[in-house]
Amino acid sequence: MKRPGLIVVSTICLAVAVAVFARQQREEEIVKQIEHGGCAVLDPAGAKVCGYDYSVDGHRVEALLFRPVATAPAPGVLLIPGYQRTAQNLIPMGKGLAEAGFASIAVSQPGFGESEGPADFVGPMTLKALTAGYRKLQGEPFVNPKLMGIYGYSRGGMAASLLSVQIDDVKAVVLGAGVYDFKKAYDESPLPGVRNNMKMETGMTPEAIRDRSSILRMDALKCPVLILHGEKDKNVPVSQALLLRDRLTALHKDFEIKLFPDREHAIGPEVVPITVDFFQRKLK
Repeated sequence: MKRPGLIVVSTICLAVAVAVFARQQREEEIVKQIEHGGCAVLDPAGAKVCGYDYSVDGHRVEALLFRPVATAPAPGVLLIPGYQRTAQNLIPMGKGLAEAGFASIAVSQPGFGESEGPADFVGPMTLKALTAGYRKLQGEPFVNPKLMGIYGYSRGGMAASLLSVQIDDVKAVVLGAGVYDFKKAYDESPLPGVRNNMKMETGMTPEAIRDRSSILRMDALKCPVLILHGEKDKNVPVSQALLLRDRLTALHKDFEIKLFPDREHAIGPEVVPITVDFFQRKLK
């Protein structure tokens, strides 16, 4: 005889699995529509996503443009995926933002997806490509150039943190599971693969470490920040988020932090509404 509690848990698990599968199917359909027609409709209101590739120094950069239905120029957000992820992986985030009235551009970092060039673990080439995407979106007539934000996760979170202290006119930044002290992350990582990537892509020279450690330049931060991190993260230890929290506290910067006690590196789909809420409060 089955216990009622087991039936409830099984039903919930099945419902979650069905929802995830449906979302994946929808994302695959969106990608197919973009590949065949250049664009896809995201919702009944008419928000769209379109291919938005560009080039930097002769190298192709893969990008997607998410455009809301709006009569007035909308706030713009640069979206940056993590390791082995591409612009396509950020379709749920771009869709959520478009439905909330934001325009956004998702950019695959060099060396991933269709973006050309070797990966440099968020080095100068990566930041140059991302900055070009930020400026490209900012220059669109349907975007309010004075209301720009950045979202990044994992390597993307690291990239967003570095851009937050390099781009003067960014107004809000969301950092998910990022590295902010490069040397400490290397020393504390329990994963040989992560350490190997860090060393192979950067050489771990003093200059490379300094250039990739945003925590050293947080005095230049001019915008509010939201930090997101899973406390059981093995890819990027939560100590990185805590280091950044303490540094921003010491500098009296405007920031929020949300830790997830039971989550590992991938926090889950709730990152989308949390991020949308933050940008609604800071960019609108």
